[in-house]
Amino acid sequence: MAKISRLSLTDVLLKEGFITEEDLKKAEQHQRDNGGLLSYVLVKLGLVTEEQIVVGLAEQLGIPHMKLTHYKLDPEVVELLPERIIRKDKVIPLSQSGNTLTVATADPLNVLMIDDLKALTGCNIQTIVATPSEIEQVVGDYYSTRATMNLDKLIAQSEKETDTAVEVVTDEQSVDLDQLMREAEEAPIIRIANLILSRAIRERASDIHLEPLEKKVAIRYRIDGTLYPIITLPKRVQDAVVSRIKILSEMDIAEHRLPQDGRFRVRAHNRDVDFRVSTIPTRFGEKVVLRLLDKAQLTGLTIDKLGLEQNVLEKYQKAIKQPYGMIVLTGPTSCGKSTSLYAAIRAINSPDKNILTIEDPVEYEAEGINQVQIYEKIGLTFAQALRSFLRQDPDIIMLGEMRDLETADIGIKAALTGHLLFTTLHTNDAAGAIVRLVNMGVEPFLISGALTFVGAQRLMRKVCKNCAHSYHPSKRLLQQLEIEDQVDNNLVLYQAKGCRICNNTGYRGRMAVMEALEIDDDIKELILRKVPELEIKKTAISHGMIPLRKNAGTKVIRGDTTPEELARVAGTT
Repeated sequence: MAKISRLSLTDVLLKEGFITEEDLKKAEQHQRDNGGLLSYVLVKLGLVTEEQIVVGLAEQLGIPHMKLTHYKLDPEVVELLPERIIRKDKVIPLSQSGNTLTVATADPLNVLMIDDLKALTGCNIQTIVATPSEIEQVVGDYYSTRATMNLDKLIAQSEKETDTAVEVVTDEQSVDLDQLMREAEEAPIIRIANLILSRAIRERASDIHLEPLEKKVAIRYRIDGTLYPIITLPKRVQDAVVSRIKILSEMDIAEHRLPQDGRFRVRAHNRDVDFRVSTIPTRFGEKVVLRLLDKAQLTGLTIDKLGLEQNVLEKYQKAIKQPYGMIVLTGPTSCGKSTSLYAAIRAINSPDKNILTIEDPVEYEAEGINQVQIYEKIGLTFAQALRSFLRQDPDIIMLGEMRDLETADIGIKAALTGHLLFTTLHTNDAAGAIVRLVNMGVEPFLISGALTFVGAQRLMRKVCKNCAHSYHPSKRLLQQLEIEDQVDNNLVLYQAKGCRICNNTGYRGRMAVMEALEIDDDIKELILRKVPELEIKKTAISHGMIPLRKNAGTKVIRGDTTPEELARVAGTT
């Protein structure tokens, strides 16, 4: 009887229409040049998705495939394998029936790995295929949740073991440095600090707040722009935990009367995360705020993925493609200005351009871009760095912030002499940026000649699609939202509810909303005349600028967010 040959993975992918012959040739050439499994090469080149590889493997081998996102792991089954093996081999024990252990793996063809699992568990191994990224996410969530439970137990145990009576130490009292060092290096303190950091990464926090109160220490995370209480620590571990973070950040742990700044980097979930740390003295001890800077956020970030409305996106893209001029983004702290600027720079970055950035601090590391960190203690200010930049033959300059007249004057003159300049200001709307520059002392004729685009940006939270509650709004609500003239009677809006996926917040992820002001001839004339901000805004609207509130309202109508989020970002009328 003739032996039936099994189709190869590439044959299955071709048969299913996931790739073309041309795609296959491209991947095979890349494999010859750089090595690696062909399936990984196909994913790396963006020719197929991980899900398509999984479907192909399942069909090739005749085994099931599954989505792991909502699968609830059984701790007793998971503990059959050491965490080290689970993380290294990207394999998850799912269930045990008699002497058969079912595992999810991204590589069911790895016979050596399956043999090792059989030797470790003494069970026959049955495989199910899942994507590597899903396996990493589920494993990370599982162990982070277990770690959080351990943290709660650790805190409860420490509270039982030691009297939590509070003794407020005055500034004049000396600090026992040796004791602080010993406490900060103790295993329980290291575990507490590590668990606070790892949980923040898992829950997509942008900031961690350690706030000393009279009888406890409150830990809060900022997630999607909003602060949420997470846990409280006993007062007795306050100094040790703060000292541990100071050690990581290379700060002076003996100094607790003055503010300090530092930073450190950790590797979690196969990616690097930078922590920018700031401490300030308060009545009950040092308050610590850690800003998380996840490099993975910029991976694959393109200008069209910021969430901007089409009318704004087209104006922004047009502005960044100009050979010279000044592009300004405005808004409050943490409204995504730097991220939007980096997305724009990535869109126009090429080997024939010399791009330099001046930042305080450098938030994201970007390949092919020369980035300079401000260090005012030694005289490296924005103005000094900008002067030096102009002798570095730049094509594009990103100036982190226009803080004073000197910096603004140099930057604007750079934009007037053939350079494309990106920068930020802190104003409430786009027209306000022009008035702000005038008030700083910049001559109106310089602003008029250099400025090409102003964008006033905010970040809006996306409603969680898994738990959002839909409803038909009343006429009064539509009037309050100022969108009654844009919709019909069948409009459906959404209300945030909360579930496990969104950590019971009702929201998951954020998107940019922007008011885009193009500087045309009429606006230039108004700048030269030093007219009030309101007149500039009225003229810009008459020329097609859509106000930030109306763009935000469009996102509500489309169902991307809620009326409550519109009110939070743009205010009520």
